[in-house]
Amino acid sequence: MAIKRVWLFVLLALWASLGLTGCSSRAGGGPGVDAPESPESDATLAIDLPALVVDVDANGTLSLEGLLLAEMALGPDLAELQLDSRLVAQLTAAQIQQIQISLHPGELLLLVNQKPIPSLRWDAEQLTALHEGITLLGPDVVPNSLFALFPLLSNVGAGVILRFPVDPGWELAAPAAEEPVAAQPATPTAVLRIPVLYDAAGNYTVQGIRDAEWQVLTGAPFGQLKLNATLIQDAVAAGVRSVTLRTDASGLHLAFNGRELPSLNWNDNKLSNLADLAVNGLLAAGGMDTTSFSQLFDRLLPILQSSQITLHVTFPAR
Repeated sequence: MAIKRVWLFVLLALWASLGLTGCSSRAGGGPGVDAPESPESDATLAIDLPALVVDVDANGTLSLEGLLLAEMALGPDLAELQLDSRLVAQLTAAQIQQIQISLHPGELLLLVNQKPIPSLRWDAEQLTALHEGITLLGPDVVPNSLFALFPLLSNVGAGVILRFPVDPGWELAAPAAEEPVAAQPATPTAVLRIPVLYDAAGNYTVQGIRDAEWQVLTGAPFGQLKLNATLIQDAVAAGVRSVTLRTDASGLHLAFNGRELPSLNWNDNKLSNLADLAVNGLLAAGGMDTTSFSQLFDRLLPILQSSQITLHVTFPAR
């Protein structure tokens, strides 16, 4: 255990030293951690580093400033750190040159080709709720050592940029000026609330109407939404009372027993960037005709972002 701690501090020191060489500016950084305001603040762990730039070749081999990661004597795991060459080929065909993962207080930003896509956001209360929710599901689901890192997330800023090979003649465009984001309506254009009540056998009702009746009324396979009775019993025994999934203009929200968990943020064009990546990158690289998909997303995304959809699932009491 002591050796692992030593390696941790060595790696942190190495990462910091590389800030002058194999690093780049980090999305959301600069700085993402508040500077100390008093001598007592110096006793609090704070990390705010530039993004570590890692190059990936066509074979999936990773390197830093021309030095192969597998040749760095930083631990046995690095020797096996490599991406599948087929995955690299798919990303290259989709003209994905750069993927950035940037951690800063309260958010994990994801950018593809310097464009942000939906990201994960949280606050201290949501992290606490996440900890308690996972603990209910079982003490061995996530190591306690990982939960110990939660309080540190408000004082850590770091990131990594993966650079992939590109087809000849295609270059990564410079970051474009941020496009103005259309103001979201003060009230949602559509509201949909679905309260689902499960019984101990895994059957459900919505506003008193049973699953079989919904299937007859709509013709949709709603019977497949039944849950296994053992799953219901395990959830109840673990103290699970309700799960709520909600969408609004800002993103996708999940609540567990009435307490909000970290959310998926998709405003500021993040959702449209993801749709563009899927259509003009991944689908186009697969040889598909993207016209119909592009038209579909153009119609659905504004509706999704301007609507408020809530699915509230309640489990039986103990």
